[in-house]
Amino acid sequence: MDIGNALTHYLSERASRLDAYAHQELHRFARAMNSISGAQRPIEQLKAPQVAGYAEREVANGGDVQGRLRPVKDFLTYLSKKGLHPENLSVHVKIPRPSMKGGGAFSSTRPAFMTMEMTQSGLEARKKELADLKGQRPDIVEAIRIAAADKDFRENAPLDAAREEQGKIEARIRDLEEEIRRAAVIDSAGGSSVKVGATVSLRDLQTNKDVTYTIVDTMEADPAAFKISVSSPVGAAISGRGEGAEVSVQTPKGARKYIIGKVKF
Repeated sequence: MDIGNALTHYLSERASRLDAYAHQELHRFARAMNSISGAQRPIEQLKAPQVAGYAEREVANGGDVQGRLRPVKDFLTYLSKKGLHPENLSVHVKIPRPSMKGGGAFSSTRPAFMTMEMTQSGLEARKKELADLKGQRPDIVEAIRIAAADKDFRENAPLDAAREEQGKIEARIRDLEEEIRRAAVIDSAGGSSVKVGATVSLRDLQTNKDVTYTIVDTMEADPAAFKISVSSPVGAAISGRGEGAEVSVQTPKGARKYIIGKVKF
């Protein structure tokens, strides 16, 4: 069984207990694992270092680590209990303890009504994705209608697949609409200190190599494209600092020191 099919079974069993955010993060995890092999990956090929690496990257990005990794950890536990994987890979998903406020409730980076700082390009990308997804609705409805014409619902794989796809699309539409509603586009005019929207050149003092990042909101973070969250270890360390400042960053692999080079908007 591949990861996609296992996830479909898992979601069908727990649909009433998982919200749209959990669905989104589980599908993102599956895509990340499949991208390693470039195909729908068999469950047994999942390895501990790959799972641990995914979790470490999510922790490094900062933000709502609990919300992003808890569904993944529960899914990996399910794979073990169902005998779909010989190892309980959930033990390799290390989730930091949430900070405590007001006698026990942990602070969330996903509050219901807080505005979200984001770049103009990030907002436009969300709007385009939302329009594209809404445009897919008629096709999904038609696919469900055609599949439902088969009266044998006991083993109607096309109907199950169409409904699953509809659920994913509607969940993503809700998330995008909420993000757009809360969006606060940053004013990138002027200023020389690091903030959301800045493109920053950093020199690693250990390797003497330069790396350039764009600082974005947590939901825009894409480390593969060198877009890092302002809440990530690097983002938090350089936020508010100017060109020439030396900063120390605590990463999963230990402390590293950087000098901030050019800050551009």
